[in-house]
Amino acid sequence: MNRIFFCVCLVMLLSCDKENRDEFATGTSENGIVGKWILVETASNDGTARSNKVDRNSKKYVVNFDSNGGVKSSDFPCSGKYIFDKNNAGSREGHTLSVSFDKCKSSETLWYSINGIADARIVNYNNLILNSENCDEPCTRVYRRLKD
Repeated sequence: MNRIFFCVCLVMLLSCDKENRDEFATGTSENGIVGKWILVETASNDGTARSNKVDRNSKKYVVNFDSNGGVKSSDFPCSGKYIFDKNNAGSREGHTLSVSFDKCKSSETLWYSINGIADARIVNYNNLILNSENCDEPCTRVYRRLKD
């Protein structure tokens, strides 16, 4: 009986899918948007008071913003360009992030692709929250900064 209990416990322990917290940046950073980010959650609204949140950790959608205005994304085979208005970040007036990939097309159609215009804000230095202008109803993409 003890062997069965031990085997069941072992299987349960090994089958747990835990988020690897070691991969995320912690503490403060003055880098603004520069760095490597991974999509961890999307939230959308169907016009009612309900919000539909989806864990996106398993997608491994990664975006890398460099200090020269270049951006790389999991769904584009080439580099793109971005403009981030850090002085207006977090306000609801105007768009604070613009990303474009002029030299290539996306390898897959993803509604949460970084391509386009969005309102962006950085929370606690290591959480990037985007609200796309392409959504009729509110839709949010939440990214976490990865360690260098």
